[in-house]
Amino acid sequence: MRKRNCRKEKRTESFLESVGRSFDLPQEALSGYVHTEISGNKEVLVDGCQGVLEYGDCAIALNTGRLTVRICGCELTVVSMQNGQAIIRGIITGVEFCN
Repeated sequence: MRKRNCRKEKRTESFLESVGRSFDLPQEALSGYVHTEISGNKEVLVDGCQGVLEYGDCAIALNTGRLTVRICGCELTVVSMQNGQAIIRGIITGVEFCN
């Protein structure tokens, strides 16, 4: 049974790779990695968010499956969280990626 599962995973990976090449997407976009965008020191957008692990005025930690993304700063708020995307606003002093 394990051999079949491994083969299916390999087929899925090669299928995703071919889809990525067809649409000229970076490999990270289809591999389950988190995508973050930082706008100055006022906003962070996190794609691939599965939930909130910590929520406070000075720190917000988000579960992305493979990583925990922790945003540090002041007056932090989750402005939006839908369809696996979270938007954090406030005065951002740092972003950490932890396993």
